[in-house]
Amino acid sequence: MKNNMLLRNHIWLLLLFSAFAFASCKKDKNEEPVPPTKKELLSNKWKVVDVKDASGTSIIGLPVPQIVCLKDNIFTLRTDDTYTIDEGATACDPSTAGSGIWSLTNNDSKIQFTPTTGDPLTFDLIDINTTTLKIAYAITGTGIPGADGTYTIILGKA
Repeated sequence: MKNNMLLRNHIWLLLLFSAFAFASCKKDKNEEPVPPTKKELLSNKWKVVDVKDASGTSIIGLPVPQIVCLKDNIFTLRTDDTYTIDEGATACDPSTAGSGIWSLTNNDSKIQFTPTTGDPLTFDLIDINTTTLKIAYAITGTGIPGADGTYTIILGKA
């Protein structure tokens, strides 16, 4: 009888130990989530927040028609590699509305937009996070003194 009780106690101990062992194997709910990829971060609706010239000076407030009309446009990048640009209340002339395909190139350091009609446009991808996208584009041959250079476009989630 004493051996049976001892055996029962060992079995209970073994079961209790097994329960703790299995419980400790469960996935920790406090594990860090996998950070989103650049493509996942880019796949959003974006709106121009600021445009800076080569010296870092903000030019978003200048009364330049090409800048004024871009401020209220919505740039939508989708996970299926398509994009659309929707004009806001202030339409550009000629219109910037359109659609096409976008892709990350050059080891994810550039973003290329290929419209359904026309030539591709490639931007340097400076930074991307959950709320902000920074891209740069070099403009040359404008014929306007001081206008040529690399411009940084800062977009925020729309």
